[in-house]
Amino acid sequence: MTTKAKSKKSKSKKTIPVKTKKDDVLKLEKLRSELAEQKLAFNALEDRHLRLRAEFDNYRKQKEKEISRLFQYGGSDAIVALLPVVDDMERIVNSTNGDENVSIDSIMEGVQLILDKVSRKLERLDVVSFDSVGEKFDPDLHDALMVKESGEHEENIVIEEFEKGYRMKDKVIRHAKVVVSK
Repeated sequence: MTTKAKSKKSKSKKTIPVKTKKDDVLKLEKLRSELAEQKLAFNALEDRHLRLRAEFDNYRKQKEKEISRLFQYGGSDAIVALLPVVDDMERIVNSTNGDENVSIDSIMEGVQLILDKVSRKLERLDVVSFDSVGEKFDPDLHDALMVKESGEHEENIVIEEFEKGYRMKDKVIRHAKVVVSK
């Protein structure tokens, strides 16, 4: 070979650094160390995830129990508020047993007192009645039981009320049972 060919040949060869086994071992140890760190981080995250999931499951179960108790015993406050009314009614019945001298007026007075007491208890629970007679029929408030001819009233006016309607806050909890003019 000529010297020109040799110089071209030697220029085309690149020198590659020779790796020793020691370099490979160090690199492998470094990778193993990084892998161990990543495994620890992963295990910590997995543990945290499992704990959060368990906490959420406990929270969900607790809320389900609370909701179940509310549905089961939710009306107990209203019942407790009305128990004194039941006691008053029993007193009226017991006061009239066998006594012929009890007047209708005194019984009616006792019933009126009880009715007033019930009304106050309902108001404390935000339950109020609404008047319907003379109002325009509204299906959101009234249940029409009958329709009557009326020369005195316009059409679709409530002319008679069989049962009062009641609202609790802004919701109708019982529609009024009414007669509507035709």
